Amino acid sequence: MSNKYAPLTRFLRQQEASRITLSFQELEEVLGFSLPASAWKYPAWWANSSGGQSQVKSWREAGWETRDVDLRGRRVTFVRVSGEPVAPVEEKASRPAPAPAAPKPRPAAEWAGRGTANAAALVPAAAIDVARLPPGVRRLLEATGRPAAEAAAAILSEALAVERQRLLRALADVRTRTNRPGAFDLLAVMKRK
Repeated sequence: MSNKYAPLTRFLRQQEASRITLSFQELEEVLGFSLPASAWKYPAWWANSSGGQSQVKSWREAGWETRDVDLRGRRVTFVRVSGEPVAPVEEKASRPAPAPAAPKPRPAAEWAGRGTANAAALVPAAAIDVARLPPGVRRLLEATGRPAAEAAAAILSEALAVERQRLLRALADVRTRTNRPGAFDLLAVMKRK
């Protein structure tokens, strides 16, 4: 008999972070179906000790446990409890390939000369570990209507772009005041890249 919560097992196995917080809606997207009414009402549905329940088996087999179940906020935090996922032997053969590594932030030379219009490219959403953010920050990010990691990446990218523009203005000011022969011109170097 197949576990209908197997998509959650696969999803958790692919996570690189050791903690992940999902809204119930995000969890339903992972599963591909709606959570039962008891999941929305009773903390016991999320208990790690209910070994016979198929939802518990799904996260336990992946090596995870639930923590910080917030029924009012409609979110749950999963925490990795073992370095290697604990899976039945028959599932190991069909285990999905690990998720690709998160892209690395671009070096400054790659975005030098760009304005804030290209700010979204500065910080990839995959580089944001939303589970490490305080709950209040996560709620604010989720209120944007975008996935929390995507919203955080956009905010950080915009802040980096604004800071970069401030730095370029400061360097331009220094260049006008310091015009010595043979002096290193950082502004010219940054605009060349």
